[in-house]
Formats: sequence, C-alpha cells, structure tokens
Amino acid sequence: MQDDLSGTYGHADNTVWTPGAEMDTRKPDRENVYAAAEAWVERALRSDDSLFAPGRPIWTTRWLEELHHRFLDSPDVSDMTFMDKLERQLTGSPPEAYQLMAEVLYVHFIVVSRKNSTGVQAQLQQVLNWSPQPVAIPSELVSGLTPGIANPGQGFHRYKPHQIGFIIEFASQWKRLGPDQRQRLLKDPWAFKDFVTQLDLRSALFRDEFVSPRIQQNALLHLVHPHTFEPIVSVNHKEMIAAHYERLVKDPEQDLDHRLQQIRAALEDDHGEAFTFYDPSIRSQWDPSRTPDSWDELVDSARKYQKNGWLKERRKDKVRVAEQLSEARTTLLARPDDWQQLVKGRLGKAGGLIFAIDVARLRDWIDSAPDEAHGALSLLWSGGNAQLPERIRGFMDRLDPAVIGGLGKRANVASVLLMCLGAKEHPPFQVMVFKDAYRHTGFGGPGEDADEAELYSHALDFLDLFIDEASKRGLNLPHRLDAQSALWLFIKSKDPSPKNGPEPPTGLSRLAKKLCLPVAFLERIERQLERKRQVIFQGPPGTGKTHVALRLANWLADGKERVTLVQFHPSYAYEDFVEGYRPDLKDGQQTFTLRRGPVLQAAERARSDPDNRHFLVIDEINRGNVAKVFGELYFLLEYRDEEVRLQYSNRPFSLPENLYIIGTMNTADRSIALVDLALRRRFSFVEFHPDDEPIKGLLRRWLNEHGKTEREWVADLLDKANKLMKDDRNVAIGPSHFFEKDLSKEAVADIWNHSVLPYVEEALIGNPDRVKEFYLDRLLHKSEDLPASESRDGSDRSPDEDDGPDLAGADP
Repeated sequence: MQDDLSGTYGHADNTVWTPGAEMDTRKPDRENVYAAAEAWVERALRSDDSLFAPGRPIWTTRWLEELHHRFLDSPDVSDMTFMDKLERQLTGSPPEAYQLMAEVLYVHFIVVSRKNSTGVQAQLQQVLNWSPQPVAIPSELVSGLTPGIANPGQGFHRYKPHQIGFIIEFASQWKRLGPDQRQRLLKDPWAFKDFVTQLDLRSALFRDEFVSPRIQQNALLHLVHPHTFEPIVSVNHKEMIAAHYERLVKDPEQDLDHRLQQIRAALEDDHGEAFTFYDPSIRSQWDPSRTPDSWDELVDSARKYQKNGWLKERRKDKVRVAEQLSEARTTLLARPDDWQQLVKGRLGKAGGLIFAIDVARLRDWIDSAPDEAHGALSLLWSGGNAQLPERIRGFMDRLDPAVIGGLGKRANVASVLLMCLGAKEHPPFQVMVFKDAYRHTGFGGPGEDADEAELYSHALDFLDLFIDEASKRGLNLPHRLDAQSALWLFIKSKDPSPKNGPEPPTGLSRLAKKLCLPVAFLERIERQLERKRQVIFQGPPGTGKTHVALRLANWLADGKERVTLVQFHPSYAYEDFVEGYRPDLKDGQQTFTLRRGPVLQAAERARSDPDNRHFLVIDEINRGNVAKVFGELYFLLEYRDEEVRLQYSNRPFSLPENLYIIGTMNTADRSIALVDLALRRRFSFVEFHPDDEPIKGLLRRWLNEHGKTEREWVADLLDKANKLMKDDRNVAIGPSHFFEKDLSKEAVADIWNHSVLPYVEEALIGNPDRVKEFYLDRLLHKSEDLPASESRDGSDRSPDEDDGPDLAGADP
C-alpha cells in the first residue's frame, strides 16, 4: 500500500491507524479462490504465461488483440444465447485465442459466490473444446471456482459481454505498459486503482451500448490487491456503508475505498480483523433491507401457520399428489401397455403445483415421444445408484427445452415429479419463492450459472437450515415439506390470520384487495395470459384498464424492471416498435443507426431471464395501425414456436414464451373502436365496462376500502348517470374519475363539472338536450335512487353533509 498520505486516523478507542498500514480485507475460508487469483496475477499480469497450461504464452499482446478484434470490435447483438454468439465470434480462431477466452471467462467467474462449480466448469470446458487443440482445467483451479467471493447482482450477469469485455480491455492496455510500470502497479494498490478506473473504453462493444463496468472494476481491484480493497463489487453497497459509518471517517476528502479502510480500522476492535461488511450483525446496520431478526420473523410466521392448521392442510394436499405420482411411478417402471394414460392422468393431479400449460406440454411429450419420456422418467424415478443431482441432470438431458423451457420451470417440474419418492424429503420447488426467501434471510443464492439440479439442491439446503433455525427458536418443523409450506405461505402472504376457512390468501388475493377487484377476476386474466400469452383490456375511459394492466403485470413479473410500457398513437410505426434506422452522429458525420424498439428489448430481457415472467404493456393499442406497427411480428403472436426474419436487420427473431403482452383498448372513440379480426384472433379480450361486474361495483368497493362509506351516494350518482347512457354502453362513465383522497362536496362537484360532463358532451355531441339530463342538479334532484330528505316546512332540499350531497347550487 501507499504510505505517502499524511496524518493518522483514530479508532473508536483512540488507538491509531496509519493510512499505509497493511490490512486484511480478504474473506475468510476462501484460500482456494485467492490462490487462483494469485496464480492469474503471477502468470498473466507479471508475465505472458497461461493460467491453464503454464509454459505456453497465452496472455500476450498478440492473442489479446485477436480477442479484442473478435469480441470487442465486433459485438454480436443478435438474440442468440451468449455461448452461441461466442462460438460464432471465435469461429476460425487460432487455438491460443480459444484458450485465452476460456481463461478470461475463468477470471470473470471466480469472484461469483456459488456452492457448486459444475455448470461453470461445463461452460469453460465447452469453450476449450471448440479449439482444435483443447486443454483441461487444472484441478487446483477447478477448486478455485467455489465458493467465490461476492454476489455481484443481476447487472453483472445481464451485461455479461461488457463485464468480460472489460477484462480483455484491461489486459490489452496492461500489456502496453513497460515491465517497470506493471511491477509498480502490482506493488501500489492506489496506482493500480487509478489505472483500472481510467481505462480508455473506445471499442465498439462499449460505444454502441455503453454499460458501466464498475462491478468488474471492483472485482479486479479485490482480486489483485485483496489486502487493500474490500470484497465488495457493488458501488452502491460501498456508498451505503460509507454513509452509515460516516462518523468513523476522519478524512472525508479521501476517495470511497480509502474511507472504507478507515471504517474497517475503527470496527476491527469490536468485530475482529476477519470480519466482512456482509456479516449479518454488521449488514443489518448499514443495509435497511436487512434486519438481524429476519429468521425470527420467518419462524414466528411458521409457528402461526402450524397453530392455525394451515401447514396440515397444505401437507395433506401435497401428500395426496405424491401418492398419485407414486402410483404412476410404479406403473411406469413395470411398463405395461397403458403406462402412458396412467402417468398422464396422474400428472393432471399435479396441476396446482406445476403451471397448467406445462402439464399439458408434458402430456403431449409423453404422447409424441413415449420412448424418450419413459427413459427420462425412469432415470428420475429409479436411477440405480445415482445420486439425486445426477438423476435430475439425466432427466433434464432427455427433456427437450422445447417441451419445458427455463431453468426455474424445469426445476419445478423435476421437484414435483420427485415428490413420489417421498414428499416430506422432496417438496416442490418454485424459483421465485426461494429467491425471495434467500433475499429475506441473507442466505446466498445458488449462483447465476447453476443448473436445475443445483437450484433444487440449494433449495433443499435452505429448508434444512430453516428447520435448524426453527428448532433453535423452539419450533419443531418435522420435515422439509412443512418447512416448504411455511416458507410459501410466508412469501405469498405476510398476513397469516385466517379469513374464511383454512385456506390462506393467495398472492393475487392481496393484489385484488389493493385494486378492489374480485380475486377470481384477476385469476381469470392470469389463466388467459398463460393460455394465449396476450390479452387486451377493452372498455370506456376511466374504467382502470391501464392501472390494472400495470399493477397486474408488475405483480406477476415480480418487479417493475420486468415490465415495459409503450403507448400506441396514429404516428407510431414499425420503426418505433420493432426496429428501424434513426439519425445519429458519429465522428462528426450525420448517419443512420439501426435501433431496436421496445418489443425487441423486452424480448431480449425475457430471453436472458427465462425463469421469470416479463410483460409488454401496450396502452391504447387500437390508436395505432396495429398490423402495420407489428409487421411480421403479427405472425409470432399466434406462433410463438416459430421464427421470422426482421425486415431491417434480416436476423431471425421469435417471441420468447415468458414474454406476455397486455394491451388496453378504448371503446369510446368511434374512430378507433373497430379492430380487425386478425387482432381479435390473436388476443384474449377482457371486458372493463361500468355496467358489468366487477367494474360496476368498483367505486362502491373503493369507497368502503378507503373508509369513505358516507360517500356511497357518489356511487349511486355514477350508476344513475350510466343508466342514462344505456343507448351506447361503450361510452359509459368510468369510476376512476372519483378515486381521489378528497371527495368533499366541492370536490365531487368539480370532478363532475370539469371532468365527467365534458366527456358526456363529447360522447353526445349534436344532442344538447340529452346532455342536460346529466347536469348535476338534475341527477341529484330527480333520481329516486339518491338519498333525499324533507325540510320541516315541506320543501325539497338536498341532504346535509352528514346525510348526503349538498350540490344543488353547483354550476352544471
């Protein structure tokens, strides 16, 4: 470390830390990882040697320039997988380039926390095997792939080419330094940091779609100088730590990493030299999303579920499914002539644990490929002496991804099928439930490169830990099935008090409560989405179509980052929605660049995240020329399994199965109300009409939910007005006009006169006499349905504020 900084910094107990002092920021029990990083530094940075085959010059300027040309200067923006694109980019390379790319990937992978390195090994060996002269990964380096150092987050994996490209760029510019300069940077951590953070990123990969490489920068800082820089790759986390412990920083003018050193020095007396900022007791201080009692909360909820009988009810249902599948297993292994019918029938009983569409695809698979299905299920259900992970992998090798795609879905299917071996030891797995559980408790995830077997094994490890933590707190969870049920209930519903009977509220029931809509209505929409992948909400304005579309999409996608919103309008074109050339300025010259539209971007995000649902919400879909805007994608709406070639880039494209589309359509505007039959065939349509439930009673439910029962006369007012609109239900008045915190008499009058009445005038243009029927005075005085009172002298008057509206004098 540098020692040219003046001054000293005090510990909490007034001991002194000198800025140049050696510290140990390494994570404990990671010796194999740090040994691998040190081997890379010695062989690749101090010399031009090979990491995998010492004595062979691999990390040289020549081969780095080869990779730079193929990977950074010629980025592949197609929708193929990363490995498929990489193989295409490397085709025709010398053996040294293949080996160098595998070693670059190794450096990229070693920082990532994981419990099992099987998937990473397979990827590295795949790249090595593309070479005409493949080599093997040394066993000591294989051990360096686990357990990793940090969880870098989704951005690190989503933008993998940019993170990997940064390593290549770093090494390329490193090799341009003289030997003395390199040695100085390897001795001086702060000079090394300056070099890493000030690289000139001019390659096409970063220019065309620049993504900050700060995660990879932080990873390199720690790998090369683990005694100086924290094992933290998130800049956001570093800033949160520095902000929380600001009082311990004696020189706030120093950069972020220097401030973290001061904080570490001040905390070491209480926590020891080997502490990390991710230790639960420490992280709970600086990270508001983590609390030290996260396990307490989970165990307490399980205790309530056990007491009120919900665990018992859910166990009975799952044991029943397991028994049905056990009968199917016995029949299949005996292989009578009717095994297919019995297995398909028993699969149908598991529909509550597997998506219905996936059950249907499994049954079709059994019909279309019976021998392949029999072999796969036999491996999973017997497997000889093979351990469970190998049996799962054997099953997955034979289960075509075209039948069931996405790691999470495939792991879910395998877990449910394994219930026949004993549901108490092999409970069902749902990827999002366990992801939420890992986040809540601080339990590390399985790693981005985990396969289906690792996903399930990691989940079982978590359940075992859950059982242990419950036991420490005086709760006996007898087996994994009860632990899984308690976990599911906790994640899906944070309110464990029973409402009607023993069945707890589902995730959609919580959303339904927030939207004041029946849960059956939302469940019906979800079924239509699973069946057809795209729906349209149609109805008059003000019925909540867009609001429900966005809230439901965010809920089902489990996050706003998986939802893309666009709005169609008459000038919206294919070039805006799919792809097209847009003006650009390069090197001072006016040019045109091919840009991807929101549908291609949403499809790419969905394809790179197959375990989660992604949504494209198209507001006012019928305001655009739909057939023209969608172009050849119109075909894909009906044939998700097919590919088309895009008209500008001429590249193949398909809509991923996990990309769902929700459109909204205004039926009030007669100029756009009609849509072609082709659109209607490709979408399921859901009605949002004020004269039909559930929209009909929506305002009344909203008033009750928000404690405004004294304003129910507003719902009566709306019902009366919509009865007058009976000639054209497509221009009925929606309830969302009145979803306001302030519903005083004056506010209702303002809403009616300045929002509702202008809409009515537009709908009834050319018929002024009809419009007068909607004047507020007339509706209030003439409606037999509205509250009324009689004055003592016998004259009619509007009710007072406690009894109802007093709006008779309001301007119409």
